[in-house]
Amino acid sequence: MTQYLVTTFKDSTGRKHTHITRAKSNQRFIVVEAESKEEAKEKYEAQVKRDAVIKLGQYSICFGQF
Repeated sequence: MTQYLVTTFKDSTGRKHTHITRAKSNQRFIVVEAESKEEAKEKYEAQVKRDAVIKLGQYSICFGQF
């Protein structure tokens, strides 16, 4: 399924703006709550590692231990 990033903000006059960006075929959007870009990158990388471990665990359950 195609991912879209929907961002909203209010400008200095109080007017609300909404911007919708469609992910390209080689992109994926993930939202990470953090205090800085560095922290966001660390949290993202940790999540990617967790997802890989979970996926490997599911593979092991389906096809037996390696």
